[in-house]
Amino acid sequence: MSKERYFAISSESVRKDRVRMIGPEFHHLVRVSRVKVGEIVKLLDGRGGIYEAMVERIRDGEATLLIRSFFKSEETVPIDMALPLIKAPRLDLAFEKCAEIGVRKVIPYMSERGVWRGGGQDVAHKRERLTRKVVAACKQSGQPHFPEVDQIRDFASLLEMLSTYSRAYLADRESEETAIDVPYNEGGQVLGIVGPEGGLSARERESLVAQGVVPLSLGPFRLRSETAAICLLYRLRTDLQSASLPYPRTRD
Repeated sequence: MSKERYFAISSESVRKDRVRMIGPEFHHLVRVSRVKVGEIVKLLDGRGGIYEAMVERIRDGEATLLIRSFFKSEETVPIDMALPLIKAPRLDLAFEKCAEIGVRKVIPYMSERGVWRGGGQDVAHKRERLTRKVVAACKQSGQPHFPEVDQIRDFASLLEMLSTYSRAYLADRESEETAIDVPYNEGGQVLGIVGPEGGLSARERESLVAQGVVPLSLGPFRLRSETAAICLLYRLRTDLQSASLPYPRTRD
């Protein structure tokens, strides 16, 4: 297992050859990871930037790090994932694993058979919590592009988004379709959609298909939503790479 330690920073915290770290990441650096002056860590700005830096000074809730090298990774494959609001521990897992694999945006949505019916402040709180989860997953894995966590959408809003994608696929056990066809010349704006544990309602599924969404089989077995999300995203990433679309590569 790699001993590299990653921490999140904002690009605004970089001044010439130094980085200023405060707040939760300072706490993670000093109190949790117990990094000392003189040690080397890696910093991720969430936009593809990877910094190797040495801790130069720690004092009064602030750390200063000296940048030793910088690398800008390529853009992520343009894949978004629409995930239903299932129970929190499994929803967290789905978001975390999608972040690790590499996704541009994760779109949480409400469905007829979903378990969450929150609103108001609950919506903002859930989105903030999911954002923290994906950032933590990126730090753990060294993923330099932090996915955007979209606003929580109702199903009608999800349907309205479909026109912005060149291809959209629905993980669907009942489908006989197993092939992914994403021509390079269409630009690769792709959306993967996963239903809730009990599946989408017939009305919801028909609405998606009517908008051109392709039901895609991930095998003969009934997968939990978080498992389907991982499998579908990996399939899309693999097939996009095979189609010679841009694919992120980073240096060791």
